[in-house]
Amino acid sequence: MGIINFLIRPKVIIILVILFVLAGLSVSTVYFYQEYQKVKRNPELIVKAEIESVTNDIRRFMDLPTDEEPTLATVTDKDKLSDQDFFKNAQNGDKVLIYVKAQKAILYRPSTKRVIEFAPLFLHASDENQSNNKQPNVISVAIYNGTKTPGVTADYEKKLTGIKNILVTNKSNASNDNYTKTLVVDISGKNKEILNQISNLVNGEVIEKIPTGEKEPQADVLIIVGNQQ
Repeated sequence: MGIINFLIRPKVIIILVILFVLAGLSVSTVYFYQEYQKVKRNPELIVKAEIESVTNDIRRFMDLPTDEEPTLATVTDKDKLSDQDFFKNAQNGDKVLIYVKAQKAILYRPSTKRVIEFAPLFLHASDENQSNNKQPNVISVAIYNGTKTPGVTADYEKKLTGIKNILVTNKSNASNDNYTKTLVVDISGKNKEILNQISNLVNGEVIEKIPTGEKEPQADVLIIVGNQQ
């Protein structure tokens, strides 16, 4: 009988271990699925986490403004920005940390954890008062997802790489997820010429004001993606 018990117990132990492992995997799967659903409903969670990561890295060797939330853009096509001194050493994947209130822009490379360039901020490309060609002469664009389809803001960011001096600084969900058409708004009122290029590229309709209920982003141009893409 003792021999029989000895033979049975290891099997029981193995089964129990397997059950515990499977239970652990089940809990992990549920957790990650729940986290995925949170991110899908609110893509700003990813943006905020990335901003926090980048600012924490940069704060190790330089002071950053503490009275405003920065926006973060990614260099996706360095050739479209190569004629500007601020971006002459940029690489695809570099991050641009933008402080609108403090009027500062920082070019940062996550792969090496180095600040590549730092300059006073100059957002509006149509402004004639630019005094230093090292200032980043870009148009900032926010893209809101006005549909129920996740991930469309990233698709539209890729479309914008066809236009020079464009940086996407905000990708999030619109308050309304049932827009019929893609809308383009010139928030700053200084980019009428390039607004036509953007609207043609994204097959959008140019409107003068942000739709009621939508939050105004810190950007020159707002694109709200509609279902008729």
